[in-house]
Amino acid sequence: MCSDNSEFPSVSHSKRGALPMWIAIACAALGIGMTAQLARTQSGTFPPDKPPAPGSLKIVPVPLPSNLSDFVADQKAAIVLGKALFWDEYAGSDGLACASCHFHAGADNRVKNQLDPGLRNTLGGKVSQTFNITASNRSSKVGPPPGGGPNYTLKNADFPFHQLADPTDPNSHVNFDTDDVASSQGVFDRDFSSDVKKPKKGQEACASDTKSVFAVGGRNVRQVEPRNTPTVINSAFNFRNFWDGRANNIFNGRNPWGPRDTTAGVDPDNSILVEDASGKLQPFPVAIPDASLASQSVGPPLSDLEMSCGGRLFENIGQKLLSSTPLGGQTVDPTDSVLGLYASTSKNGKAAQGLNTNYAALIRSAFQPKFWSSSKSVKGDSQMVKNFSLFWGVSIMLYEATLVSDDSPFDRYMDGNISALTTDQVHGLQVFSNNGGCIFCHKGAEFTGAATSLKTAQAQGGMIEHMTMGDGTVSLYDSGFYNIGVRPTTEDQGAGAEDPFGNSLSWARQAIKSSSSGPGDKMFNILPDGFNVFTCNFQETPCVSVTPDFRDSVDGSFKVPTLRNVELTGPFFHNGGQATLEQVVDFYNRGGDAQGNSMANTTGYGKNPSNRAPAIQRLGLSDGDKASLVAFMKALTDDRVRWEKAPFDHPSLDIPNGHKFDENKVIPAGSRGYAQDEMVTLPAVGAAGRAAKNLPAITSFDADLK
Repeated sequence: MCSDNSEFPSVSHSKRGALPMWIAIACAALGIGMTAQLARTQSGTFPPDKPPAPGSLKIVPVPLPSNLSDFVADQKAAIVLGKALFWDEYAGSDGLACASCHFHAGADNRVKNQLDPGLRNTLGGKVSQTFNITASNRSSKVGPPPGGGPNYTLKNADFPFHQLADPTDPNSHVNFDTDDVASSQGVFDRDFSSDVKKPKKGQEACASDTKSVFAVGGRNVRQVEPRNTPTVINSAFNFRNFWDGRANNIFNGRNPWGPRDTTAGVDPDNSILVEDASGKLQPFPVAIPDASLASQSVGPPLSDLEMSCGGRLFENIGQKLLSSTPLGGQTVDPTDSVLGLYASTSKNGKAAQGLNTNYAALIRSAFQPKFWSSSKSVKGDSQMVKNFSLFWGVSIMLYEATLVSDDSPFDRYMDGNISALTTDQVHGLQVFSNNGGCIFCHKGAEFTGAATSLKTAQAQGGMIEHMTMGDGTVSLYDSGFYNIGVRPTTEDQGAGAEDPFGNSLSWARQAIKSSSSGPGDKMFNILPDGFNVFTCNFQETPCVSVTPDFRDSVDGSFKVPTLRNVELTGPFFHNGGQATLEQVVDFYNRGGDAQGNSMANTTGYGKNPSNRAPAIQRLGLSDGDKASLVAFMKALTDDRVRWEKAPFDHPSLDIPNGHKFDENKVIPAGSRGYAQDEMVTLPAVGAAGRAAKNLPAITSFDADLK
């Protein structure tokens, strides 16, 4: 890769080795990485930092917790457990698995019933709960239905969600605009009544809410999340997860909040339990670092939008799954790279539904006995049931840590195969690293500034960036989380929002708060996360002292997603508002969609008239540059992901694809007050991938649009 070793402090020299001479020559020819040249644009100069250049992902180890063995007895067994849990339809209240939103290159390519009205709009009320008419129907004089809302099927002409008279000028006349979000459908709006220990197709006893925002003709349809679904592939490299970073790097065993939740490990109802010296089950504080994926994975199962009827507990999930056959309603290919040895077969030797083991046995194999071996119970729940969130989070984290796509044409090129990229793609890499400015956010081999490998340095790539914004004032913001002007900040605060305990999600805002009692103006211990952050790590020389009234630019900022396999993971951005990579490139070429100027624009929020990241500016790329950039991004696709080869193979999965008919009419599901699902089945795929069964390759999101 075009980088010196010092830019990857968490990768050992034995992993890296010396920079190959052919790469150094190629990088010099491209003008990237080695010289830290400044790319100049029509409207200014990019920030004078030296971001780590792109490279092969093969040399970056997956970060895993240093104390993992305190909890896990057998990592391979834990991966088996994690894959089963991730794909199991019984885990959700009404037949949804984690994979129900992460089945397509780790993301979601459905186009029916995938609109959210903008529930995170800070204006609230009718604004955040009203669906807008879509772009393809804007000539209609009536709002949805028809032309948008619940159970609508998205069309090509509906994108992008912000359409300009002049696509090169963000301040030109706006032809169409909507705060609706293209995301993923989850559960019906219902409240949990009781657990079902012998479920029928994973259904639980839940009571319907007849006043749901997501309804057609008085019948509730599946709700849709307020942010677009990111891929889980390569997510193990992220220091924090979720778009707003709320999935803490430190897993507390119970929920996404890590040390922010001070009751975890103290309150018996919100703790992992182990036996004390007297044999009584007592709260056991859990703090597992570099486990953001574990923190993330325990969020959706209890979300009353994503997987759960309202009010369900992890104990209910444990009761249900421990009395069920793993993947009991699904087929597992006998050649599955992880689950094949456990795949059930019928008497004639053909694949049958489910695994030939149970979840209790898998837990006993995977985890240390002190977390499951007690014969004691609490309020009628066994220790295994009480600790089910720990087993869920850690095992799914370890399974997702195997989902690394490091064999794209770009990786092979950086590994020494100079014919792996076309001339057009090599030019696209040059645009990416120079006049396109992409490298300032999509850094390193992970292609994201949110990667763990970039968080250990006090220099560029640390946890907080200290920079001059586009309006000329100095500000702090979280490294890897930026406001790029996708939507007005009032529609979603992102990392600028607060957790349930009143703390900012942003490290930068925490550091400013800590400055009143911190040890100095450069290094702060930010609470409640407990990390030491260095605030003089970027371009300000001398450093501007951080004080309690110091400026931050965190409102409306979101985690930088990886670009790996990006051609397969549309729609794009946190609002899903762009359907194609060409639309994304046009967005960056015009300097984003924020309206106004560098001093004040629609990224502003509260006392800040602008929060736009300084690298977002008009680029002036030629049509050839833009086409080459798209070609390069497609060279980041690993064909194992495209064809679902190991480790990306999987069990079968029944996926809700909206409801019969359209946004005007649905078929009721009996007398239960909600609509009948329209299902599609993803067949089980073994280690050899889809091609082995003569199934077509995964299509991109835009190919599925009508």
